[in-house]
Amino acid sequence: MSAGAGLMRPIRRPRRTIVGGLIAGLSHACPICGIVAGMKIVIVGGGMIGLHIARELIDEKRDVVLIEKDAEAAKVASNELDCLVINDDGSRPEVLREAGVAGATWFLALTGSDEVNIVSCGLVAVEAKGIRTVARVDNSFYSDLSRAQRKALGLDVLINPAIETADTVARIVDEGFAEDVVPLHDGRLQLRFIEAEKAPGFLGKSLREIRSAADRDFLLAAVIRDGALDIPTGDYGIEPGDRLYLLGAPEDLDALLGPVAGVRKASRRVLVIGATKISERLIRDLVLTDSGSASGVVGALKGLFRGKRRITFIDASREAGKRFARSFQGIETIHGDSSAEGFLEQAGVGKADLVVCATESQTYNVLTAQLAKNLGAAKSAAITLNDRYQTLNSILDVDALVSVKSVVAATVLELVRKAHIRTIHGFFEDDVEIVELTVGTDSPAAGKKLVDLSLPKGALVAYAVKGDRLVVPKGQTRLDRGDTVAFIVRKNGIPGLELAFGGRLGD
Repeated sequence: MSAGAGLMRPIRRPRRTIVGGLIAGLSHACPICGIVAGMKIVIVGGGMIGLHIARELIDEKRDVVLIEKDAEAAKVASNELDCLVINDDGSRPEVLREAGVAGATWFLALTGSDEVNIVSCGLVAVEAKGIRTVARVDNSFYSDLSRAQRKALGLDVLINPAIETADTVARIVDEGFAEDVVPLHDGRLQLRFIEAEKAPGFLGKSLREIRSAADRDFLLAAVIRDGALDIPTGDYGIEPGDRLYLLGAPEDLDALLGPVAGVRKASRRVLVIGATKISERLIRDLVLTDSGSASGVVGALKGLFRGKRRITFIDASREAGKRFARSFQGIETIHGDSSAEGFLEQAGVGKADLVVCATESQTYNVLTAQLAKNLGAAKSAAITLNDRYQTLNSILDVDALVSVKSVVAATVLELVRKAHIRTIHGFFEDDVEIVELTVGTDSPAAGKKLVDLSLPKGALVAYAVKGDRLVVPKGQTRLDRGDTVAFIVRKNGIPGLELAFGGRLGD
Protein backbone atom coordinates (compact mmCIF):
# COMPACT_ATOMS: atom_id res chain seq x y z
CA MET A 1 0.00 0.00 0.00
CA SER A 2 2.73 2.39 -0.86
CA ALA A 3 3.06 5.19 -3.27
CA GLY A 4 6.00 5.05 -5.62
CA ALA A 5 7.56 2.38 -7.76
CA GLY A 6 10.45 0.04 -7.05
CA LEU A 7 13.96 0.27 -8.46
CA MET A 8 13.56 -2.69 -10.79
CA ARG A 9 11.16 -2.27 -13.70
CA PRO A 10 9.54 -5.14 -15.62
CA ILE A 11 9.97 -5.33 -19.39
CA ARG A 12 7.32 -3.14 -20.95
CA ARG A 13 5.09 -4.16 -23.83
CA PRO A 14 3.42 -1.95 -26.46
CA ARG A 15 0.12 -0.39 -25.41
CA ARG A 16 -2.59 1.57 -27.16
CA THR A 17 -3.20 5.14 -26.10
CA ILE A 18 -6.69 5.95 -24.80
CA VAL A 19 -7.94 8.75 -22.56
CA GLY A 20 -11.51 8.25 -21.34
CA GLY A 21 -12.25 6.54 -24.66
CA LEU A 22 -10.51 9.32 -26.59
CA ILE A 23 -7.17 9.39 -28.33
CA ALA A 24 -4.91 11.76 -26.36
CA GLY A 25 -2.25 14.16 -26.51
CA LEU A 26 0.63 16.30 -27.28
CA SER A 27 4.27 16.07 -26.30
CA HIS A 28 5.50 18.99 -24.21
CA ALA A 29 9.19 18.11 -24.03
CA CYS A 30 12.13 19.43 -25.97
CA PRO A 31 12.41 17.27 -29.15
CA ILE A 32 16.19 17.10 -28.77
CA CYS A 33 16.82 16.47 -25.07
CA GLY A 34 13.32 15.50 -23.90
CA ILE A 35 13.53 17.87 -20.91
CA VAL A 36 10.47 19.94 -20.03
CA ALA A 37 11.20 23.65 -20.34
CA GLY A 38 11.01 26.00 -17.36
CA MET A 39 11.59 23.54 -14.52
CA LYS A 40 15.10 23.20 -13.18
CA ILE A 41 15.50 21.55 -9.78
CA VAL A 42 18.67 21.41 -7.69
CA ILE A 43 18.86 18.67 -5.05
CA VAL A 44 21.39 18.42 -2.23
CA GLY A 45 21.67 14.90 -0.82
CA GLY A 46 22.02 11.70 -2.82
CA GLY A 47 20.89 9.30 -0.11
CA MET A 48 17.90 6.99 -0.36
CA ILE A 49 15.29 9.76 -0.40
CA GLY A 50 17.26 12.23 -2.52
CA LEU A 51 18.16 9.59 -5.10
CA HIS A 52 14.56 8.39 -5.32
CA ILE A 53 13.13 11.89 -5.76
CA ALA A 54 15.76 12.74 -8.37
CA ARG A 55 14.85 9.60 -10.29
CA GLU A 56 11.13 10.46 -10.13
CA LEU A 57 11.76 14.00 -11.35
CA ILE A 58 13.97 12.80 -14.20
CA ASP A 59 11.24 10.35 -15.24
CA GLU A 60 8.96 13.40 -15.45
CA LYS A 61 11.51 15.06 -17.77
CA ARG A 62 12.72 17.71 -15.30
CA ASP A 63 16.15 19.32 -15.54
CA VAL A 64 17.79 17.97 -12.36
CA VAL A 65 21.16 18.71 -10.77
CA LEU A 66 22.19 16.55 -7.80
CA ILE A 67 24.87 17.55 -5.27
CA GLU A 68 26.30 14.78 -3.07
CA LYS A 69 29.29 15.14 -0.75
CA ASP A 70 30.13 11.44 -0.36
CA ALA A 71 32.26 10.24 -3.28
CA GLU A 72 30.86 6.70 -3.36
CA ALA A 73 27.25 7.86 -3.15
CA ALA A 74 27.92 10.44 -5.89
CA LYS A 75 29.38 7.69 -8.09
CA VAL A 76 26.28 5.53 -7.60
CA ALA A 77 24.03 8.49 -8.41
CA SER A 78 26.04 9.34 -11.52
CA ASN A 79 25.73 5.77 -12.77
CA GLU A 80 21.99 5.54 -12.08
CA LEU A 81 20.72 9.01 -13.00
CA ASP A 82 20.57 10.82 -16.32
CA CYS A 83 21.49 14.21 -14.85
CA LEU A 84 24.44 16.32 -13.70
CA VAL A 85 25.88 14.98 -10.42
CA ILE A 86 28.30 17.20 -8.49
CA ASN A 87 30.50 15.49 -5.90
CA ASP A 88 30.92 18.31 -3.39
CA ASP A 89 29.54 19.99 -0.27
CA GLY A 90 26.09 21.44 -0.96
CA SER A 91 26.38 23.91 1.92
CA ARG A 92 29.16 25.85 0.17
CA PRO A 93 28.09 28.93 -1.85
CA GLU A 94 30.50 28.27 -4.72
CA VAL A 95 29.12 24.73 -5.16
CA LEU A 96 25.56 26.03 -5.22
CA ARG A 97 26.56 28.55 -7.88
CA GLU A 98 28.19 25.78 -9.91
CA ALA A 99 24.91 23.83 -9.72
CA GLY A 100 23.12 26.83 -11.21
CA VAL A 101 20.71 27.67 -8.39
CA ALA A 102 20.29 31.18 -9.83
CA GLY A 103 18.32 29.68 -12.73
CA ALA A 104 16.48 27.00 -10.76
CA THR A 105 12.81 26.94 -9.83
CA TRP A 106 13.17 24.67 -6.80
CA PHE A 107 15.93 23.81 -4.35
CA LEU A 108 15.52 20.59 -2.36
CA ALA A 109 17.83 20.01 0.62
CA LEU A 110 17.41 16.32 1.43
CA THR A 111 20.57 15.24 3.27
CA GLY A 112 20.47 13.40 6.58
CA SER A 113 21.62 16.51 8.44
CA ASP A 114 19.02 19.08 9.51
CA GLU A 115 21.70 21.73 9.91
CA VAL A 116 23.18 21.22 6.43
CA ASN A 117 19.71 21.37 4.90
CA ILE A 118 18.76 24.57 6.71
CA VAL A 119 22.08 26.31 6.01
CA SER A 120 21.91 25.34 2.33
CA CYS A 121 18.39 26.72 1.97
CA GLY A 122 19.47 29.97 3.67
CA LEU A 123 22.38 30.41 1.29
CA VAL A 124 20.22 29.67 -1.75
CA ALA A 125 17.56 32.14 -0.62
CA VAL A 126 20.26 34.85 -0.62
CA GLU A 127 21.89 33.72 -3.89
CA ALA A 128 18.72 33.22 -5.95
CA LYS A 129 15.71 35.46 -5.50
CA GLY A 130 12.42 33.80 -6.44
CA ILE A 131 13.60 30.22 -5.98
CA ARG A 132 11.52 28.06 -3.64
CA THR A 133 13.31 26.00 -1.00
CA VAL A 134 12.42 22.70 0.68
CA ALA A 135 14.35 21.29 3.64
CA ARG A 136 14.09 17.81 5.05
CA VAL A 137 14.27 17.91 8.86
CA ASP A 138 14.17 15.06 11.37
CA ASN A 139 14.09 17.14 14.55
CA SER A 140 10.53 18.14 15.46
CA PHE A 141 11.93 21.41 16.86
CA TYR A 142 12.40 22.73 13.33
CA SER A 143 8.94 21.57 12.26
CA ASP A 144 7.48 23.85 14.94
CA LEU A 145 9.16 27.01 13.63
CA SER A 146 6.74 29.86 12.94
CA ARG A 147 6.21 31.21 9.44
CA ALA A 148 8.27 34.30 10.28
CA GLN A 149 11.12 32.19 11.62
CA ARG A 150 11.10 30.01 8.51
CA LYS A 151 11.14 33.05 6.26
CA ALA A 152 14.08 34.51 8.16
CA LEU A 153 16.02 31.27 7.57
CA GLY A 154 15.12 31.12 3.89
CA LEU A 155 12.84 28.10 4.35
CA ASP A 156 9.69 27.90 2.27
CA VAL A 157 8.74 24.31 3.15
CA LEU A 158 9.90 21.90 5.86
CA ILE A 159 9.30 18.18 5.46
CA ASN A 160 9.68 15.82 8.40
CA PRO A 161 9.67 12.18 7.17
CA ALA A 162 8.47 10.81 10.53
CA ILE A 163 5.55 13.23 10.72
CA GLU A 164 4.55 12.67 7.09
CA THR A 165 4.66 8.88 7.49
CA ALA A 166 2.78 8.78 10.80
CA ASP A 167 0.10 11.12 9.46
CA THR A 168 -0.30 8.84 6.42
CA VAL A 169 -0.84 5.80 8.65
CA ALA A 170 -3.32 7.69 10.84
CA ARG A 171 -5.24 8.79 7.76
CA ILE A 172 -5.64 5.31 6.29
CA VAL A 173 -6.67 3.99 9.71
CA ASP A 174 -9.41 6.64 9.78
CA GLU A 175 -10.47 6.05 6.16
CA GLY A 176 -10.63 2.28 6.47
CA PHE A 177 -8.32 -0.26 4.85
CA ALA A 178 -7.69 -3.98 4.59
CA GLU A 179 -5.39 -6.38 2.78
CA ASP A 180 -5.52 -5.65 -0.97
CA VAL A 181 -7.81 -2.64 -0.39
CA VAL A 182 -6.43 0.91 -0.65
CA PRO A 183 -8.71 3.78 0.46
CA LEU A 184 -8.69 6.83 -1.78
CA HIS A 185 -10.24 10.28 -1.54
CA ASP A 186 -11.18 10.14 2.14
CA GLY A 187 -12.39 6.54 1.80
CA ARG A 188 -15.09 7.45 -0.73
CA LEU A 189 -13.22 5.36 -3.31
CA GLN A 190 -11.32 2.11 -3.11
CA LEU A 191 -8.60 0.52 -5.19
CA ARG A 192 -8.87 -3.25 -4.93
CA PHE A 193 -6.34 -5.85 -6.00
CA ILE A 194 -7.85 -9.23 -6.96
CA GLU A 195 -6.94 -12.33 -8.96
CA ALA A 196 -8.91 -12.69 -12.19
CA GLU A 197 -10.20 -16.11 -11.14
CA LYS A 198 -11.83 -14.56 -8.06
CA ALA A 199 -13.61 -11.78 -9.99
CA PRO A 200 -17.12 -13.08 -10.90
CA GLY A 201 -17.75 -13.05 -14.65
CA PHE A 202 -14.40 -11.52 -15.64
CA LEU A 203 -12.43 -14.51 -16.90
CA GLY A 204 -12.42 -14.91 -20.68
CA LYS A 205 -14.35 -11.67 -21.22
CA SER A 206 -13.23 -8.39 -22.72
CA LEU A 207 -13.36 -5.22 -20.67
CA ARG A 208 -16.20 -3.96 -22.86
CA GLU A 209 -18.22 -7.13 -22.20
CA ILE A 210 -17.57 -6.93 -18.46
CA ARG A 211 -18.70 -3.32 -18.27
CA SER A 212 -21.78 -4.03 -20.36
CA ALA A 213 -22.85 -6.86 -18.05
CA ALA A 214 -22.16 -4.95 -14.84
CA ASP A 215 -24.84 -2.68 -13.38
CA ARG A 216 -22.27 -0.76 -11.36
CA ASP A 217 -19.73 1.93 -12.23
CA PHE A 218 -16.09 0.89 -11.89
CA LEU A 219 -12.77 1.30 -13.64
CA LEU A 220 -10.33 -1.50 -14.39
CA ALA A 221 -7.29 0.63 -13.67
CA ALA A 222 -4.55 -1.88 -14.46
CA VAL A 223 -3.84 -5.53 -15.16
CA ILE A 224 -0.69 -7.36 -14.10
CA ARG A 225 0.16 -10.04 -16.67
CA ASP A 226 3.42 -12.00 -16.68
CA GLY A 227 4.95 -9.47 -14.30
CA ALA A 228 4.19 -6.46 -16.54
CA LEU A 229 1.52 -3.82 -16.06
CA ASP A 230 -1.08 -3.08 -18.75
CA ILE A 231 -3.57 -0.22 -18.81
CA PRO A 232 -6.51 -2.03 -20.45
CA THR A 233 -8.82 -0.66 -23.16
CA GLY A 234 -12.25 -1.86 -24.31
CA ASP A 235 -11.11 -4.92 -26.28
CA TYR A 236 -8.64 -6.09 -23.63
CA GLY A 237 -9.43 -9.71 -22.66
CA ILE A 238 -9.00 -11.05 -19.12
CA GLU A 239 -6.93 -14.24 -18.97
CA PRO A 240 -6.19 -16.84 -16.26
CA GLY A 241 -3.34 -15.69 -14.04
CA ASP A 242 -4.12 -11.99 -14.51
CA ARG A 243 -4.16 -9.83 -11.38
CA LEU A 244 -6.53 -6.90 -11.51
CA TYR A 245 -6.63 -3.42 -9.97
CA LEU A 246 -10.23 -2.15 -9.83
CA LEU A 247 -11.21 1.38 -8.83
CA GLY A 248 -14.67 2.42 -7.68
CA ALA A 249 -16.95 3.44 -4.86
CA PRO A 250 -16.94 0.89 -1.99
CA GLU A 251 -20.62 0.03 -2.47
CA ASP A 252 -20.14 -0.56 -6.20
CA LEU A 253 -17.10 -2.78 -5.69
CA ASP A 254 -18.94 -4.68 -2.93
CA ALA A 255 -21.79 -5.39 -5.35
CA LEU A 256 -19.40 -6.38 -8.12
CA LEU A 257 -16.83 -8.43 -6.21
CA GLY A 258 -18.39 -9.05 -2.81
CA PRO A 259 -17.64 -7.18 0.42
CA VAL A 260 -14.24 -7.25 2.10
CA ALA A 261 -14.47 -7.94 5.81
CA GLY A 262 -13.30 -5.29 8.23
CA VAL A 263 -12.49 -2.46 5.82
CA ARG A 264 -14.43 0.16 7.76
CA LYS A 265 -14.26 -1.54 11.16
CA ALA A 266 -13.00 0.91 13.76
CA SER A 267 -9.63 0.06 15.29
CA ARG A 268 -10.43 0.35 19.00
CA ARG A 269 -7.61 -1.82 20.36
CA VAL A 270 -4.31 -0.74 18.80
CA LEU A 271 -0.82 -2.12 19.48
CA VAL A 272 2.13 0.05 18.41
CA ILE A 273 5.55 -1.64 18.43
CA GLY A 274 8.82 0.33 18.51
CA ALA A 275 10.01 3.57 20.11
CA THR A 276 10.62 5.78 17.07
CA LYS A 277 9.66 9.28 15.98
CA ILE A 278 7.07 7.69 13.69
CA SER A 279 5.40 5.71 16.46
CA GLU A 280 5.42 8.75 18.77
CA ARG A 281 3.72 10.93 16.16
CA LEU A 282 1.26 8.14 15.28
CA ILE A 283 0.15 7.69 18.89
CA ARG A 284 -0.24 11.46 19.15
CA ASP A 285 -2.46 11.45 16.05
CA LEU A 286 -4.59 8.59 17.37
CA VAL A 287 -4.98 10.20 20.79
CA LEU A 288 -5.95 13.55 19.24
CA THR A 289 -8.48 11.86 16.97
CA ASP A 290 -10.00 10.15 20.01
CA SER A 291 -10.36 13.46 21.83
CA GLY A 292 -11.67 15.26 18.77
CA SER A 293 -8.82 17.78 18.91
CA ALA A 294 -7.65 16.91 15.42
CA SER A 295 -10.93 17.63 13.64
CA GLY A 296 -13.02 19.80 15.93
CA VAL A 297 -16.70 18.87 16.17
CA VAL A 298 -16.40 16.30 13.39
CA GLY A 299 -13.51 14.61 15.21
CA ALA A 300 -15.46 14.59 18.46
CA LEU A 301 -18.48 12.99 16.81
CA LYS A 302 -16.27 10.34 15.20
CA GLY A 303 -14.75 9.59 18.58
CA LEU A 304 -18.20 9.40 20.20
CA PHE A 305 -19.58 6.87 17.75
CA ARG A 306 -16.37 4.88 17.42
CA GLY A 307 -15.61 4.60 21.10
CA LYS A 308 -12.33 5.44 22.77
CA ARG A 309 -9.28 3.57 21.55
CA ARG A 310 -7.20 1.43 23.83
CA ILE A 311 -3.60 1.99 22.76
CA THR A 312 -0.79 -0.30 23.88
CA PHE A 313 2.84 0.68 23.27
CA ILE A 314 5.52 -2.04 23.22
CA ASP A 315 9.29 -1.60 23.25
CA ALA A 316 12.33 -3.41 24.66
CA SER A 317 13.50 -0.23 26.41
CA ARG A 318 12.02 0.44 29.83
CA GLU A 319 13.05 4.10 29.56
CA ALA A 320 11.21 4.46 26.26
CA GLY A 321 8.10 3.02 27.87
CA LYS A 322 8.28 5.54 30.71
CA ARG A 323 8.78 8.40 28.25
CA PHE A 324 5.78 7.41 26.15
CA ALA A 325 3.65 6.92 29.27
CA ARG A 326 4.53 10.44 30.43
CA SER A 327 3.78 11.91 27.01
CA PHE A 328 0.47 10.13 26.46
CA GLN A 329 -1.65 9.65 29.53
CA GLY A 330 -4.03 6.74 29.34
CA ILE A 331 -2.03 4.48 27.04
CA GLU A 332 -0.69 1.14 28.26
CA THR A 333 3.05 0.52 27.97
CA ILE A 334 4.65 -2.92 27.95
CA HIS A 335 8.39 -3.42 28.31
CA GLY A 336 9.90 -6.46 26.59
CA ASP A 337 11.23 -8.10 23.44
CA SER A 338 8.34 -8.59 21.00
CA SER A 339 10.38 -11.23 19.15
CA ALA A 340 10.56 -13.44 22.26
CA GLU A 341 8.45 -16.59 22.13
CA GLY A 342 5.02 -16.03 23.64
CA PHE A 343 5.53 -12.30 24.26
CA LEU A 344 3.05 -10.97 21.69
CA GLU A 345 0.45 -13.50 22.76
CA GLN A 346 0.74 -12.30 26.37
CA ALA A 347 0.50 -8.68 25.16
CA GLY A 348 -2.89 -9.50 23.64
CA VAL A 349 -2.00 -9.36 19.96
CA GLY A 350 -4.70 -11.90 19.13
CA LYS A 351 -7.40 -9.47 20.31
CA ALA A 352 -5.95 -6.41 18.59
CA ASP A 353 -7.93 -4.59 15.91
CA LEU A 354 -4.70 -3.15 14.55
CA VAL A 355 -0.98 -3.77 15.07
CA VAL A 356 1.47 -1.16 13.74
CA CYS A 357 5.13 -2.22 13.57
CA ALA A 358 7.25 0.94 13.55
CA THR A 359 10.74 0.00 14.73
CA GLU A 360 13.90 1.19 12.96
CA SER A 361 14.22 -2.17 11.14
CA GLN A 362 11.96 -2.58 8.12
CA THR A 363 12.67 -6.32 7.96
CA TYR A 364 11.60 -6.72 11.59
CA ASN A 365 8.50 -4.64 10.94
CA VAL A 366 7.36 -6.73 7.98
CA LEU A 367 8.00 -10.06 9.73
CA THR A 368 6.35 -8.95 12.96
CA ALA A 369 3.32 -7.56 11.12
CA GLN A 370 2.95 -10.91 9.35
CA LEU A 371 3.34 -12.74 12.67
CA ALA A 372 0.69 -10.52 14.26
CA LYS A 373 -1.81 -11.52 11.59
CA ASN A 374 -0.94 -15.20 12.07
CA LEU A 375 -1.59 -14.78 15.81
CA GLY A 376 -5.05 -13.39 15.24
CA ALA A 377 -4.73 -9.60 14.87
CA ALA A 378 -7.54 -8.21 12.71
CA LYS A 379 -5.20 -5.88 10.79
CA SER A 380 -1.49 -5.12 10.71
CA ALA A 381 0.69 -2.44 9.16
CA ALA A 382 4.47 -2.27 8.74
CA ILE A 383 6.61 0.83 8.29
CA THR A 384 9.32 0.29 5.66
CA LEU A 385 12.18 2.55 4.62
CA ASN A 386 11.75 1.84 0.92
CA ASP A 387 9.65 -0.22 -1.51
CA ARG A 388 11.79 -3.36 -1.35
CA TYR A 389 9.02 -5.49 0.18
CA GLN A 390 6.20 -4.32 -2.12
CA THR A 391 6.81 -7.29 -4.41
CA LEU A 392 5.76 -9.57 -1.52
CA ASN A 393 2.32 -7.97 -1.26
CA SER A 394 0.59 -10.86 -2.99
CA ILE A 395 1.97 -13.47 -0.55
CA LEU A 396 1.89 -11.47 2.69
CA ASP A 397 -1.16 -11.13 4.93
CA VAL A 398 0.02 -7.69 6.06
CA ASP A 399 -2.69 -5.13 5.33
CA ALA A 400 -0.46 -2.10 4.73
CA LEU A 401 3.20 -1.53 3.91
CA VAL A 402 3.90 2.19 4.30
CA SER A 403 7.18 3.32 2.74
CA VAL A 404 8.89 6.36 4.26
CA LYS A 405 10.71 7.00 1.00
CA SER A 406 7.53 6.98 -1.06
CA VAL A 407 5.56 9.12 1.40
CA VAL A 408 8.25 11.83 1.36
CA ALA A 409 8.61 11.62 -2.42
CA ALA A 410 4.85 12.06 -2.90
CA THR A 411 4.92 15.13 -0.65
CA VAL A 412 7.84 16.71 -2.51
CA LEU A 413 6.43 15.95 -5.95
CA GLU A 414 3.08 17.53 -5.07
CA LEU A 415 4.95 20.71 -4.11
CA VAL A 416 7.07 20.81 -7.24
CA ARG A 417 4.41 19.95 -9.80
CA LYS A 418 2.27 22.70 -11.26
CA ALA A 419 -1.45 22.32 -10.49
CA HIS A 420 -0.30 20.58 -7.27
CA ILE A 421 -0.68 17.16 -8.85
CA ARG A 422 -0.48 14.63 -6.05
CA THR A 423 0.29 10.95 -6.33
CA ILE A 424 -2.32 8.97 -4.42
CA HIS A 425 -1.16 5.53 -5.54
CA GLY A 426 1.90 4.26 -7.39
CA PHE A 427 1.96 0.85 -9.08
CA PHE A 428 5.28 -0.67 -8.09
CA GLU A 429 5.17 -2.97 -11.13
CA ASP A 430 5.71 -0.05 -13.53
CA ASP A 431 6.04 3.73 -13.80
CA VAL A 432 2.27 4.26 -13.63
CA GLU A 433 0.49 6.35 -10.98
CA ILE A 434 -2.99 7.41 -9.97
CA VAL A 435 -2.73 11.17 -9.54
CA GLU A 436 -5.28 13.71 -8.36
CA LEU A 437 -5.53 17.47 -8.85
CA THR A 438 -7.95 20.29 -8.15
CA VAL A 439 -8.88 22.71 -10.93
CA GLY A 440 -7.44 26.04 -9.79
CA THR A 441 -8.88 29.53 -10.09
CA ASP A 442 -6.70 30.41 -13.10
CA SER A 443 -6.40 26.91 -14.56
CA PRO A 444 -6.73 26.80 -18.38
CA ALA A 445 -8.95 23.72 -17.92
CA ALA A 446 -11.62 25.60 -15.95
CA GLY A 447 -14.89 25.69 -17.86
CA LYS A 448 -13.71 23.22 -20.51
CA LYS A 449 -15.01 19.77 -21.36
CA LEU A 450 -12.64 16.83 -20.98
CA VAL A 451 -12.86 16.11 -24.69
CA ASP A 452 -11.53 19.61 -25.44
CA LEU A 453 -8.40 19.31 -23.28
CA SER A 454 -4.99 18.45 -24.72
CA LEU A 455 -4.29 15.61 -22.31
CA PRO A 456 -0.97 13.76 -22.31
CA LYS A 457 -0.53 10.62 -24.31
CA GLY A 458 -1.69 7.57 -22.37
CA ALA A 459 -3.57 9.36 -19.57
CA LEU A 460 -6.83 7.72 -18.50
CA VAL A 461 -9.43 9.79 -16.66
CA ALA A 462 -10.25 7.87 -13.46
CA TYR A 463 -12.88 9.93 -11.64
CA ALA A 464 -14.05 13.44 -10.88
CA VAL A 465 -15.48 15.04 -7.76
CA LYS A 466 -17.83 18.04 -8.00
CA GLY A 467 -18.53 19.43 -4.57
CA ASP A 468 -19.70 16.45 -2.52
CA ARG A 469 -20.69 14.50 -5.62
CA LEU A 470 -18.53 11.76 -7.12
CA VAL A 471 -19.08 11.51 -10.88
CA VAL A 472 -17.99 9.08 -13.57
CA PRO A 473 -16.29 11.37 -16.10
CA LYS A 474 -17.24 11.30 -19.78
CA GLY A 475 -15.82 13.21 -22.70
CA GLN A 476 -18.58 15.83 -22.33
CA THR A 477 -17.95 16.33 -18.58
CA ARG A 478 -17.18 20.00 -17.95
CA LEU A 479 -14.60 20.87 -15.33
CA ASP A 480 -15.29 23.85 -13.07
CA ARG A 481 -13.03 25.67 -10.62
CA GLY A 482 -12.69 23.63 -7.45
CA ASP A 483 -13.46 20.29 -9.12
CA THR A 484 -11.14 17.41 -8.34
CA VAL A 485 -10.14 15.09 -11.16
CA ALA A 486 -7.91 12.00 -11.13
CA PHE A 487 -5.91 10.30 -13.85
CA ILE A 488 -4.07 7.05 -14.37
CA VAL A 489 -0.90 8.21 -16.08
CA ARG A 490 2.70 7.31 -16.74
CA LYS A 491 5.41 9.39 -15.10
CA ASN A 492 6.40 11.04 -18.36
CA GLY A 493 2.81 12.22 -18.80
CA ILE A 494 2.84 14.41 -15.68
CA PRO A 495 4.23 17.50 -17.50
CA GLY A 496 1.35 17.22 -19.97
CA LEU A 497 -1.15 17.37 -17.10
CA GLU A 498 0.71 20.38 -15.72
CA LEU A 499 0.36 22.15 -19.06
CA ALA A 500 -3.35 21.32 -19.29
CA PHE A 501 -4.23 22.27 -15.69
CA GLY A 502 -1.49 24.53 -14.30
CA GLY A 503 -2.39 28.22 -14.18
CA ARG A 504 -0.11 31.22 -14.41
CA LEU A 505 0.80 30.85 -10.75
CA GLY A 506 1.25 27.08 -11.06
CA ASP A 507 -1.97 26.35 -9.14
